[in-house]
Amino acid sequence: IHDTGREQRSVSTRRKNEEIEKAPTPRKVDSRVDRGNRGEELFRWVLGKRGFSNTAIQKVIGGWHTIWGRHRQRLGQFDEYWKSIGKSREDLLIESDPETMISNFISQLQADQTSDANQANCRTAIAMLFRAQGVPKDKINGFALQQIMKKPQAGMRQKIKEEPVWQYNDLLRYVNEKATAKQDLSENQYMGIVIALIMGYSTLRLAEVHRSIVKDLKDGSWQINTSMIKVHETQVEIVFRPVQNPNVCPTEWIRGWYERRTKKDKNKPFLWLIEKKRIATYEEASKAVHQIMAEAGIPDNPAVTSIRKSSMTKSIDQGATKTQINRATRHKKGTDTVAHHYDKNLNDNLRQRLSEFE
Repeated sequence: IHDTGREQRSVSTRRKNEEIEKAPTPRKVDSRVDRGNRGEELFRWVLGKRGFSNTAIQKVIGGWHTIWGRHRQRLGQFDEYWKSIGKSREDLLIESDPETMISNFISQLQADQTSDANQANCRTAIAMLFRAQGVPKDKINGFALQQIMKKPQAGMRQKIKEEPVWQYNDLLRYVNEKATAKQDLSENQYMGIVIALIMGYSTLRLAEVHRSIVKDLKDGSWQINTSMIKVHETQVEIVFRPVQNPNVCPTEWIRGWYERRTKKDKNKPFLWLIEKKRIATYEEASKAVHQIMAEAGIPDNPAVTSIRKSSMTKSIDQGATKTQINRATRHKKGTDTVAHHYDKNLNDNLRQRLSEFE
């Protein structure tokens, strides 16, 4: 079993989850790290005062997976505000009207012209902090705060618009070409191809691939186990079986990914980097996929998540119904009978058709 573990990451609230931002200056990095550390320290302190053990606190934090990186930043931002108005941490424990306190903080953010996403994320993080103290939800998110949040929440909603989706076949042609010279691929290139194929054939998100556990089933199949946080929290198990064209077969590329390792590294986590002797970070995984997309000639440097869109679009073009797409992509949960029996054959069929590009 190969487990990537959990990697924390800090992402800008202005960008999509799986896009890459320009490298920040060292001073900005230091400031962001300090703010995040203060935010996590505040959260741990509050739960500690309630009587949580360090182990229990870590379990609470672990439940947020990669989202914790964003929460700790916003808690650090709130900690700065709280101190600026002359309050201490002890005052948080006796705060009788958290809704008013959060409303004043968000109003100050609006006056400072912070982004809509920043305001919404701050509200979520602080509400989470009070919920962790055991404060009832209706005392945190009351009518007045909901009114204040209407504008930033409306500003965050994406426009419904038509946009071009690149052809998934372009990526498969690139992979097909590289399959004849796998030994010449760099570690980043190979990792990018493996991740891109897993995302395309399973429509998992990059974060879900990054924290996945991969197991060789010894019959030519590979099992991917991961957790889905977005949309609905659940554990996911996906089995990749060989498709007719081995050049674009995910099982062949996953097997090759492990064959590159020495014997002592065979049981290292899935995204283990041989050259750096550690697990690839989320950002490194994202950059590797972006490199592959650029080399495949995919225009406009789209987000990594566009692989999922392109894959789904191809399935639709091949005649897959809306119900089949929803089941294969886990957009909607069917009955347990469908999920455990029907989907196996359906998904194998869809993946075989996805692999056909000529």
